[in-house]
Amino acid sequence: MNITLEKIKALMDDTGCEESEAKTALELAEGNFYKAISYVGAMLKYITAYKAKVILKNDNIFGLIHIITNNKNLDLLRFSVVMTFNPIVYEQNVDVDWFSFEKQIYSYRWVEGVIENYTKTIDKNLKEYVNSNLKSNKIISCKDMKMVLESYFAENNVQIEIVAEELTLRDFKKLPKYFPDNIPKETMPSEYSSVIELEAIIFEDSLGKKVENLALGDKVLAKIIDTRDIAHYIGHLIGAKKEQAMIPIPAEVQSVEEIGNEYIVCLKYSDLIFGISHVERGRTLKVLETKDTTTWQTRFLPYLSNEIEKDKI
Repeated sequence: MNITLEKIKALMDDTGCEESEAKTALELAEGNFYKAISYVGAMLKYITAYKAKVILKNDNIFGLIHIITNNKNLDLLRFSVVMTFNPIVYEQNVDVDWFSFEKQIYSYRWVEGVIENYTKTIDKNLKEYVNSNLKSNKIISCKDMKMVLESYFAENNVQIEIVAEELTLRDFKKLPKYFPDNIPKETMPSEYSSVIELEAIIFEDSLGKKVENLALGDKVLAKIIDTRDIAHYIGHLIGAKKEQAMIPIPAEVQSVEEIGNEYIVCLKYSDLIFGISHVERGRTLKVLETKDTTTWQTRFLPYLSNEIEKDKI
């Protein structure tokens, strides 16, 4: 049986398991790395995604709640919610994968009828309530989580439908694709095809490049400053958010439009996600990488001019 330290470490890195768990899986798989991954997956389904939809009958409020917990150490990993007067959210299928469910919650925050202040209140208070109950009540099942939600909404005559999706750490870390491979982009539903524009600022640098001289393809250092919920969600996905704060990341200049005394710079983060930055004329921006737009004629023009002058002499 060939079980090396390299295999153990590789299995730990790939699955997120601990050393003892990696050794056990490799022993069961008789040293076969790929079989060991399957064994780890079977052994380590200790992450649970709870997907719930609720009706607060007293107030005719409809909501979606998404909670992901680590049942091994009883930690709260993710939490998202939307509360609205619009009953359309209750038509949401709770049996979809956790990532699609979470994505839908943020999209419903844009739909007419959303109760913005109440959603933010629930987002904070219910999150704290669930977190405090995880360890004290050892919540490890769908029934346990439903009881916690019923307790929180006890005065609202609540109706709850909830399901639990078991995941390995590897499953949780691997985000599902936005677009299935077999769907042509031109036929994608509108929920995928709409472009998201986020407010952003480009950092300045005295040794950088004037905004007037920005070229398409230049990479600048920019930070998303959009305060909407969807901005924070997208920021998390593209690596522009660390802990609770937005951080600057490189972005590619997609277009530069001059309007009055300022320039509107469009920054590309992905095929559907863009940043919009308003920059005053004369500002010098931090450019991380400049796209070479010069032609061979321009680059060799000084050399050709010198040769022509020599010939004249």
